[in-house]
Amino acid sequence: MTERDLLILKYLKEFGNITKTANALFISQPALTARIKQLEQELGTKLMHSSNKGVYLTPTGLEAAAFADDILRRFDGFRSKIQAIEDEEAGCLKLSAPYIISKYYLPAVITAFRKEHPKVKFNVTVAPSSRVTPMLEADKCNFGFLRNDFGWDGGKHLLCLNYIAAVNLRPFEISDLPHMHRVDYTTDTYYKKMLNLWWDDTFATPPQVDVTVDSLELCKEMVFSGVGFGILPSVFLPECPEATSYILKNKAGKPIERHTWLIYKKDVLNYRVAKQFLEFIKAHDFSDFLQLKFKAPDDKKNIKKADRK
Repeated sequence: MTERDLLILKYLKEFGNITKTANALFISQPALTARIKQLEQELGTKLMHSSNKGVYLTPTGLEAAAFADDILRRFDGFRSKIQAIEDEEAGCLKLSAPYIISKYYLPAVITAFRKEHPKVKFNVTVAPSSRVTPMLEADKCNFGFLRNDFGWDGGKHLLCLNYIAAVNLRPFEISDLPHMHRVDYTTDTYYKKMLNLWWDDTFATPPQVDVTVDSLELCKEMVFSGVGFGILPSVFLPECPEATSYILKNKAGKPIERHTWLIYKKDVLNYRVAKQFLEFIKAHDFSDFLQLKFKAPDDKKNIKKADRK
């Protein structure tokens, strides 16, 4: 008895119809009928009866269908175990990360990790930080990268600190911003509130938003093309060294920091490749993977530029 024979019994019970069973198996009705007769001869019993309303299984046919269901389930389980062994050996890691991390960090991370584990494959989903946590909770990824931890109470590891800067292609002073044309972009509610709070704490009038775009990447291109000023992550600054930039500071005069985290469910560490990936991340300075280097504002040169009035 072959796997197709087991499927014949399963579908006969499920559909109660020769035509639907044949279609499900991609064979002709005559071929299906002939095979059923052969099965009946091999088993020495009548498996089904036909009527105007379709077909129905005999008691022995029902027993055979139950047997087929059990074998097919066990066969599927066997296949899953085989695939799990293959996955464990080769490995496939599913990562979810915001655009900046995906573009500026992950290429170097994946390249370095694959030098040590060349068989590992990666599936990367670009998603805003607000979506990373739900994806991890729904087991749509093994690890999530995000800016700020959004109250995640599972496993997490602090990767690095970044900053936020007001950037314009032409020279300006921070006090000039309320009178300058701004390029804004849609972003996470959390991040938007943080920027709005900084603005309200710093200026008495709202910004002059002349251009709004739907992506951070487009906002960056607009700013670096001279369309207006923008409030951008500090990782972008090396792309346009001729631009003037100021690191945003809070009321206490300290640079506003954004924490970048790696988050995960602790049970994922039962997966050998996932455990190896976490150990790899912890063994490296995540900032070394940044493809465009930026010195933190405690560097004297950058303090002078950031503090310029």
